[in-house]
Amino acid sequence: MRIVAYGAGAVGCFWGALLAKAGHEVRFVARGPHLQALRTSGLRITSETLGEITLQPVSASDTATGGAPADLVLLSVKTHQTLPVLDDLAAVVGHGSVVLPMQNGLDGDDLLRGRFGDGRVLSSVVYVGAALVRPGVVRHAARGLLLVGNPYGVPDARYRAVVEALAAPGLKVRPVEDIHYERWYKLMWNASFNAVSALTFQTSRLIVQEASTRAVVEAAMRETAAVARASGIALTDADVDRSLAETGKLPPIRTSMLDDREHGRPMEVEGLVATVVRRGAEHRVPTPVLGTLYGLLAGMRPGPPPSLS
Repeated sequence: MRIVAYGAGAVGCFWGALLAKAGHEVRFVARGPHLQALRTSGLRITSETLGEITLQPVSASDTATGGAPADLVLLSVKTHQTLPVLDDLAAVVGHGSVVLPMQNGLDGDDLLRGRFGDGRVLSSVVYVGAALVRPGVVRHAARGLLLVGNPYGVPDARYRAVVEALAAPGLKVRPVEDIHYERWYKLMWNASFNAVSALTFQTSRLIVQEASTRAVVEAAMRETAAVARASGIALTDADVDRSLAETGKLPPIRTSMLDDREHGRPMEVEGLVATVVRRGAEHRVPTPVLGTLYGLLAGMRPGPPPSLS
């Protein structure tokens, strides 16, 4: 397949590198020092389960424009970055292309469908402990699991071809019927743990171990489950309990919003927290805890903390 990994951060580079190693033609779209490193030094994945993976040379640019239409586009920009890249992304989305957003939240699918139409967009949930430790180098410390669904009418032959291609050596890809449930299940975790970790500078393990902090997270998760049910998704309080139990058994997780805050980058507050608050308001489902978390996070600005003097 001809594949474009658009927004080649940790997730895009992890999957893109393994797909390239499996023989697919992969082009990365990245920015800044990371792009320069890809061009000059290549890409290195340091994985606790897959070993050392190097890719050199790497086809990389700062734009999709100028490339041939792709069979598959892996979109892994943050949710708030999706709308600004749609025009550039259109350069490689042809009649037979399939776009797979590898994003958190719920909004990316709708933006892509609005631009490219049903029949070209798949949906996914990504579970991978990957981090960009420095330009051109990705550390992989946990499982690599990709759930893929086809709720928007991509032709079945294309869907099956994409799933087969993504199941490169070392990758676990699972087609699922109810991808919307899976996306809400992950959002329930993200809306709560990401928000609280960004506010407290704590990992998931410390959050679940501190009873008072855990209570805030649990309340936020139950609010998300209630909004999901009002939206037609069968997410239950038992799912909340299961997610908390699973988290307690995992190694400490540094959330993406915590990492963004520590590095002075914009956080996915709108895509992970505000989206649940807005949908709750639409369905008249109260979200007081999530609303408070959103209000606190919305007051933060990118960059180092301001001086209080």
